[in-house]
Amino acid sequence: MLYEIAETFYSLQGEGDWTGTPMSFIRLAGCNLKCEWCDTDYSVKRVVSLNELVEEALSRPARKVVITGGEPALQDTQPLVAELRKHKVKCHVETNGTLPIHMDWDWTAVSPKSSSASLDPIVMNMASEVKFIVGLPDWEDYIARVLERFKLKGAIKWVMPLAKPYPYRLSDGLIDENTQLAIAYCLEHTDFRFCIQMHKVVGIK
Repeated sequence: MLYEIAETFYSLQGEGDWTGTPMSFIRLAGCNLKCEWCDTDYSVKRVVSLNELVEEALSRPARKVVITGGEPALQDTQPLVAELRKHKVKCHVETNGTLPIHMDWDWTAVSPKSSSASLDPIVMNMASEVKFIVGLPDWEDYIARVLERFKLKGAIKWVMPLAKPYPYRLSDGLIDENTQLAIAYCLEHTDFRFCIQMHKVVGIK
């Protein structure tokens, strides 16, 4: 089994409920949305076997792996997850929620990108957390549309300010307008939490 990889690395989770937690990251190549404001290089850098990916993950101290992208649902992740599970590794996925993805995950983070993107109901209903991006032209509309269609029961709901240039530091202001809009949204919608990309603030992967 071979996977097209953009990058692999070991770092702290930078956003969402697991912020600050040591994890191995497997960034699969390719994406079906290609958002013009995307901050991630998900082009193919190498082709790696399942066994190599597992060995690399096991060489690191943490027994948690994040499979992200791009969009990881474009590749068959089930064999990789099954093999990691044999070694007691917890498997997290980060997806845009538009494509079917198997349900055997320890944590599912969904980041819907716009109200115009068609979301997969099974993926949305299995979400552990959902992260909405504040600062896109239709951000309030797309949050409302997603909430209207999906109840997201049990999922943690986040708003995260769109920030540029990439990478940024605290001195860049984190795009103050989007940050303030996200904070105001949380104060008005108390079932939401505020999230920034901590890894970019402190300057790590």
